[in-house]
Amino acid sequence: MIKAHLPIEENLVEQLEDALYEITPHNWVLHFRHSKSTSFLEGYFDTSLDAEESLKELFYTLEIIEIPELLISELDQEDWVNSYKKHFHPWSIGTFHWVPIWCKKSYIIPKDNFRLFLDPGMAFGTGNHETTKLCLEEIVELNEKIPNHLKHNFLDIGCGSGILALTASILGFEEILAIDNDPLAIKVSQENAEMNDNNKVNFKTADLDTVTGNKRYNFVVANIQADILQKNAETLITLINNDGVLILSGILSKECSELDQYFKATLKKLGIDSKTVIKKMNDWSLIRIQMLNAN
Repeated sequence: MIKAHLPIEENLVEQLEDALYEITPHNWVLHFRHSKSTSFLEGYFDTSLDAEESLKELFYTLEIIEIPELLISELDQEDWVNSYKKHFHPWSIGTFHWVPIWCKKSYIIPKDNFRLFLDPGMAFGTGNHETTKLCLEEIVELNEKIPNHLKHNFLDIGCGSGILALTASILGFEEILAIDNDPLAIKVSQENAEMNDNNKVNFKTADLDTVTGNKRYNFVVANIQADILQKNAETLITLINNDGVLILSGILSKECSELDQYFKATLKKLGIDSKTVIKKMNDWSLIRIQMLNAN
């Protein structure tokens, strides 16, 4: 096992953060040291060649041809485990707690609170990226506000580690389908479900096209890239029941207005009244669409 390290110039930080989100899963973590105004990439790989190939993919996404040289250091198994764990810590929203599995015995969860244990892996993390946090905030908040019938089914598109679907399951949502086109994501999701003795979520390797048809959902979360959301706007809207909820995330704030207007135009074309709420966290945004009179 090796650790790859690369100092990052300030003008590349925002671009790198966006690119890392788009190519998930990956082995990189972007660190910020505000006190010293320095940033760096750090990743863990089996070989230095794996690290170099991964860095090439990342920089080609940014259309940067000249690839900088990585600083490589060898790690023994104990060093690797400790380095891996230091990146992930328990966190919470209200009475719901997301806890790395190695903190299971040391992290005290208050009585009557909810918890989800995760073995995040470098590829998917513990859900503390802004796009996932925004979705989790919505699920936790709406769980206490929406009528019970809207919790009868739930669709998670681009499930990653399974954190959204598993959170919904723990909160009482039923008939949960979680899909991702990456088999590794489904494998990690199923492992996280087993870790929590949760067999209530149907995890499936699939594309969005495979869930279209006559089935309609009361609550749909799509935490994927903005261009894919826009391309599939009509499909996503027609998946929702009459008074259901559609959550769109994975949206850079600079893309939000255009995407919001596109969905509003599509809803109007389909003759559907709706109410839209936009929430922001740092450079990322979420759009919640509440259907009012879908046909």
